[in-house]
Amino acid sequence: MSPTKTAEASAAEQVPPTRMPLPGDPEDAAIDEACRDLRLPAFRERFVELAAVARREQSTYKQFLLDLLRTEVADRDVRRQQRLVRAAKFPRPKRLEDFDFDKNPNVSPGSRRRSEVRVLGP
Repeated sequence: MSPTKTAEASAAEQVPPTRMPLPGDPEDAAIDEACRDLRLPAFRERFVELAAVARREQSTYKQFLLDLLRTEVADRDVRRQQRLVRAAKFPRPKRLEDFDFDKNPNVSPGSRRRSEVRVLGP
């Protein structure tokens, strides 16, 4: 073994296998770059957090990967729903709680239960 390889081997032995990558770690930078290239924003944002949880719970690699993928899928579902609502261009959110029953004489006081009120129009 050359002196360089011996120094590298002893340095590798000194680093515990369960250490968290430091914020400036090249591994984190590579993961961040790969997530950007693959367009995985939730994966990129939550990787360190989920890695810490996986290490604490001693999860398998498959479980860790599954957690990351589920996070990404859930984030994409939320963003898709938001995108579809924006694309629908609804004028504004309307809720039954916001409806002013006093200004509409056609709604009788007895029919104000939630299941019986039908509001039509913009």
